[in-house]
Amino acid sequence: MAFSIEIVRDADDERTLAVVLGHDTDTHALAGSVTLLDLGAEDPALRIVALPEVPREALVPLMREAAAVAREAGGTVLRWVTESEEEERPALEELGAVEGDEVHRWWRLETTPTGPAPDAAPAFRVTREDALFDVEFEGDTAILAHDRVEDGTVAGLTELVTAALEKVLAEHPGTREVLAYSGPDDDVLNSALSAAGFARTPRRAVEYGLPL
Repeated sequence: MAFSIEIVRDADDERTLAVVLGHDTDTHALAGSVTLLDLGAEDPALRIVALPEVPREALVPLMREAAAVAREAGGTVLRWVTESEEEERPALEELGAVEGDEVHRWWRLETTPTGPAPDAAPAFRVTREDALFDVEFEGDTAILAHDRVEDGTVAGLTELVTAALEKVLAEHPGTREVLAYSGPDDDVLNSALSAAGFARTPRRAVEYGLPL
């Protein structure tokens, strides 16, 4: 598949350096985009990040164009995060991207559904003091996103995870699996997820850098 490239620089957000758009040359349909953000960091290696929304086959041409824009803006490394590193590995190698740190790892709890899938069910929030889980649904999967102010304790976070699970299963018995993610250094949350019955998965988010 061939792509034509369009660079849009007049974004409303002052942090947005440019948006690189890729169009299928046959159908002229939008194939993907890469948004470039200027974080304003003094270190040029940390200044510009990319937010790619690109199918695997369009990753190389769009990221190369994004890298050229970042280079012109004074960046020395273009950084982005991917959760599809295995699928994208040939493209990452072709680009010369360098693997960086793991951002987070996904955890999974398999359940036994006893009702219809909760697809499009309304999201909700479970809170305990200064910690929370936001819960959303995709198909028959519940996805837990966590935030807290203080580190807290394993016991306290386990109680919060359990409360979220109980609400999910009570209100949406058709849930087949529950997913949550945690940073590699968040020992308290990792221990709480394990105590609640979650298992680590191979799926992870990893930062990559493309030297400019």
